[in-house]
Amino acid sequence: MESPRAAVLLVLTAVAAAAPTAQTDQPNIVFILADDLGFNDISWHNPDILTPNLAKLAGEGVLLEQSYVMPLCTPSRTALLTGRYPYRMGTQRGAILPRQPIGLSVNFTLLLPELLRSVGYSTHIVGKWHLGFCAPEFLPQNRGFDTFYGLWNGQEDHFTHDLNNSLDLRLNMEPDWNQSGIYSTELFASRAERIITEHDKSKPLFLYLPFTATHQPVQAPEELEELYPNIPNDLRRTFSGMVTALDIAVARVVESLKASGLYENSVIAFVSDNGGMLTAAGNSWPLRGAKGTLWEGGTRTPAFVLSPLLQKTGYVSNEMIHMTDWAPTFLRLAGVDTSDLGLDGVDQWETLSTGSPSARDEFVYNMDTFPVGFSAALRQGDMKLVWGWPGQNSDWYPVPDSNNVTLPDLFDPEYVQDVRELDMSDHLTDQHGEPTLPAHLFNITADPEERQDLAEQLPDVLQRMQDRVRELLVDVVPGYYPPQVDDGYPSDGLWQTGWCEAY
Repeated sequence: MESPRAAVLLVLTAVAAAAPTAQTDQPNIVFILADDLGFNDISWHNPDILTPNLAKLAGEGVLLEQSYVMPLCTPSRTALLTGRYPYRMGTQRGAILPRQPIGLSVNFTLLLPELLRSVGYSTHIVGKWHLGFCAPEFLPQNRGFDTFYGLWNGQEDHFTHDLNNSLDLRLNMEPDWNQSGIYSTELFASRAERIITEHDKSKPLFLYLPFTATHQPVQAPEELEELYPNIPNDLRRTFSGMVTALDIAVARVVESLKASGLYENSVIAFVSDNGGMLTAAGNSWPLRGAKGTLWEGGTRTPAFVLSPLLQKTGYVSNEMIHMTDWAPTFLRLAGVDTSDLGLDGVDQWETLSTGSPSARDEFVYNMDTFPVGFSAALRQGDMKLVWGWPGQNSDWYPVPDSNNVTLPDLFDPEYVQDVRELDMSDHLTDQHGEPTLPAHLFNITADPEERQDLAEQLPDVLQRMQDRVRELLVDVVPGYYPPQVDDGYPSDGLWQTGWCEAY
């Protein structure tokens, strides 16, 4: 039988052969990804947060109020770059841990960088990779990017660029030892400016800019923390400074595009990879849940698109946009037909450009299977089904109003050894110890906070959506999430590759 990779390569070859050669009218594409920025962590949802630049840019473009992503960062990055649901690739379960011998399988092609490069784009990534590094084949410069500057892992110190006292900052393969003391958000903005300034304008540009802000550790330049004297919680005050640093950095990137003459033919998207992380002061209020959950607070995040190419601007869109949609949308703009690629994402350019209805009326939040049950969430039109285990943090969490706060019983989804080790008995068995799979149904349009469960009132809708999940379960690839290994420990003060086999 033909391997999945071989099948993908055949499709890629055909698409590349049919696609146009590089032309100046192909738009430049800049995708800016915030990290752990929750629904309540942006000024248009929370006036206590200072993001004037982001608010101005969103106001000049299209503010996307129903932009959906995956519950965690590695799955979201997978969905973005492939246009496919992570549950079909085995990357749905969690974020890759530093010493896990895994990566996004090389059987799956990163369509955005690879196909864009095949039709003439210069392709660059600046910031956080987090799709695996234990084998060289997993690295970004071997998966369609011309250049890489940033970190392989996901939780480095924002000033030293270390994780566990070992450097994780590279330009392509070369470690950059000379940036200690420079704040990561500023560092990545400077690198992006340089790429834009030095870009060969005879070629279109694809710049993927996954910032590490606002992911923990919670650190910010002191002068930005001082902008928030009225925030009583110390951690939240520092976090807010991180958000403002991100605001400044994005403005620098957009100004660089304008100064370089690239802006008029550019499409810029800003999205967060998942909801706010409560233990790191992120917040998704008034939505239910947080990072790592299937609730709206884990999967619905701030987003906007900005471009002189948009036909309609300056409005708020409540049309459904999913993370998997960006790949086919951008590829369409580049002149690539993705209709035969079997993507889960759909081309949303007409929706973004004209304000027309979304090209989709259904999407999967996530699905995963476990030895003791499964978790799934599905959206169809106004209705949302949450079935099985929704994640650890299922309440509503306002911003802490003091330092004397008892956080809910949390785990860090990025540092759980294996989700199967969690005690899910409260979620998956009844009081008699018999297996059960709780199902919840909400009208998200009328009840975005998921407070009124309609499962008993609308049994026909519940059944229909559960039947649809059963249909989709045949495509679930079991999440591959092995323990961390000693071979992955850094050496000589540097995180290394080459300690696992690619697959």
